[in-house]
Amino acid sequence: MAAIAMIVLFVFAWRAKTAKKIAAIDIVLSGNTGGFLFMDEKEILKLINEQGVQVGMPVPAVDLNKIEQVLLATKWVEKTSIYIDNLQQLKINIEQRVPIARVFTASGNSFYIDKVAQKLPLRQLSVLRLPVFTGFPSDMDKLSKPDSIVLQNILKFATVIQKDSFFIAQVAQINITPNGEFEIIPTIGDHTVLVGSVDQLEDKLNRLFTFYKKVLVPSGINAYQVLDLRFNHQLVALKKGLQPIEYIPGAMPVIDLDANVNDTIPAIDTLSTAKSKSTKVEKSEPVKIADTASKKTDPKPVKSDPQKEAASKKKEKVEAKKQNSKENNKTNNKTLNNTKVAPRAILPKKPAPNNN
Repeated sequence: MAAIAMIVLFVFAWRAKTAKKIAAIDIVLSGNTGGFLFMDEKEILKLINEQGVQVGMPVPAVDLNKIEQVLLATKWVEKTSIYIDNLQQLKINIEQRVPIARVFTASGNSFYIDKVAQKLPLRQLSVLRLPVFTGFPSDMDKLSKPDSIVLQNILKFATVIQKDSFFIAQVAQINITPNGEFEIIPTIGDHTVLVGSVDQLEDKLNRLFTFYKKVLVPSGINAYQVLDLRFNHQLVALKKGLQPIEYIPGAMPVIDLDANVNDTIPAIDTLSTAKSKSTKVEKSEPVKIADTASKKTDPKPVKSDPQKEAASKKKEKVEAKKQNSKENNKTNNKTLNNTKVAPRAILPKKPAPNNN
C-alpha cells in the first residue's frame, strides 16, 4: 500500500509540473557603474521569442542551454545566467560589455573596443565620452598579426588615458600613423603631440603634464606647434613659425681634406632643413691665393769684401723667410678667418663724491 501511494504521488507531482507555464520573462542588464546601456531589453526579448519561448509556454519545453548560446553569440553580451524560479518566471541576467575606446578606420568606418580588445558594433542608446582613435588600417573582423598588435596598443593607450581625469578631458583624438605610432590632438591648444610607441606611456604623459603646467601656460597655449615625446626622459618643443632640422646624408658641410688649403678654397654645400627643397650649389672654380712674396731682381754685381758679401746674403735670406711667413699668415687669416672684434660697452664713470 505504501509503494502504491508513493507511485500515485509521483504521478500527480509530474502532472502538476508539466501543467506549469511560464508566468513572466524578467530581463536584467548589468556591467557598468555609470548606468550606461548598450543593449535594449526589447532586443533581447525579441531574440528569446525567436527561439519559441514566450509567456504561457510550458516550463518543460523551455531549453535554457539553447537560449544561453543565442545570447552569448551577441557581441555585446559578456556573461549570462538563465533559470526559472519558484514562481515560474524566466530570469535572464546579462552582463554587457563596456567599451573603453572608439576606433575609426582609414576608410571611415567605426567601432568600439572593450577591456579585452573585443570589437563591438556601434550603439546609439547611450552617449559615453571615450578616447577616439583615427587611422586604424583594417575593416576586417579577423585581423592580421600587425593589425592585432596595433589594436592591443590602442587598448593600452585608452586604459592609461581613462585613469587620468586631466587627459580624458584634454585629449580630443589620437591619430595612428602608417608606421603604427600615435599622435595626440589636444582639446585646448593648437599643437600636435608626437607620442610614438606606447612604451613608457605613463612617463611620457607625466612629462607632457609638467610641460603644460610650467611652460605652456606661462608662454601661451598657442605658442608651440609640435611637442615631441619620442625621446627618453625629455620633451622637444617646436615654436610656431619654425621648421624642424632634418639630417640628410650629404647635406652637411663637407671639406675636402685632400685639397691644398694654402692654394685653393673648396666649395661646400649648405645645410638643408625639413620641408625645403634641396638647392644645387654650383661648384665654383678654385680661387688661387696670390703669393705675396715678390721675386726680387738680381742686383748688379758690386765689388765688395767676400766676407761681408756672404754675411749680407745670409741676412737677406733670413729676412726674406720671415717676411714670406708673415705675409702668408696674413693672407690666410684674411681669407679663411674673417672675424670681427666684438665691440665693448663703455661704462659711465662714477661721479666723485661730494663731501660738502
